[in-house]
Amino acid sequence: MTPISPVAPSAHTARFIVVIAAFLGAASAVQAQQTDADRCAALSGQPDLAIKHCTSAIQSGKAQGEELAKLHYNRGIEWAAKGEHARAIADYDAAIRIDPKFAEAYFNRGHAWAHRGDPDRAIADYGASIRLNPKDPAALASRAAEWLLKGEHARAAEDFDAALRLDPKNGGALFGRGRARFYAGDFAGAVSDMEPALKIEPNSYSSLWLYLARKRAGNGDADEKLDVETRADRAAGWPGPLVLFFLGRTDMASVQAAATDRVSKVQSDQLCEANFYLAHWHLLRDERDRALPLLKQAQAGCPKDFLEYEGAVAELRRLQR
Repeated sequence: MTPISPVAPSAHTARFIVVIAAFLGAASAVQAQQTDADRCAALSGQPDLAIKHCTSAIQSGKAQGEELAKLHYNRGIEWAAKGEHARAIADYDAAIRIDPKFAEAYFNRGHAWAHRGDPDRAIADYGASIRLNPKDPAALASRAAEWLLKGEHARAAEDFDAALRLDPKNGGALFGRGRARFYAGDFAGAVSDMEPALKIEPNSYSSLWLYLARKRAGNGDADEKLDVETRADRAAGWPGPLVLFFLGRTDMASVQAAATDRVSKVQSDQLCEANFYLAHWHLLRDERDRALPLLKQAQAGCPKDFLEYEGAVAELRRLQR
């Protein structure tokens, strides 16, 4: 960095400094005038501090009606950011009691129920959000994902279809409809949805799902396409070892070793994913007896909001018919 010369400022520069000082003074005054309610709404990425200001604003008794509902809603978002979904639900409950037409509160409460592994309550809340705001593709796609968990593939496809009518380039809805078709055994249909979804939102996980759909659809170029689609990301770490395994460039023991991590949560998540994808490697070879215990481990070990949890539930349902 070039040092600043310690010369005295010119008259023009001095006026500039005065203006800056005045501006900073005004900014400080505005900041000082911010209320707890303002900070509750404005703080981002600082959930503990936001929760503190939200709580102070709620307990002050100054906020009523819609303003109070928004304070509870904002605090709920911050609890969710900390992974404390039960406390988030309590705040969304309060927001909805105050304002029963608060569509976003139903939507976010649906997310919280989904994180807690309660698809029925999540579906009910997404449904309420959709009734209040029928043109929200996110609520439709979110409800569809919960239908998938329940094995209601046709109802999931209907919601994904509706989301795509509202937003034809919604990569998440396209990928979701592809999963619905995958679980229903329509692997060619899954490929037709997952390919454009991958172009909209490219990532290695979507490439792995598309690879599985292509293989189960009998596409002879699945390995070549997986190689091309993941080449730029494989060196970045996990889930690169899984991709290399499907390409025949590493072995199962190496994948399981690569899934370990000094951070226990990261290791737990990566082992869950390893179990799911290794189970599919066995399924591609019709080794159901070897796939079954790995799928059960994925179901037990994956967070409820992971696609691998959803996929493990669906495959176990298929295998146990």
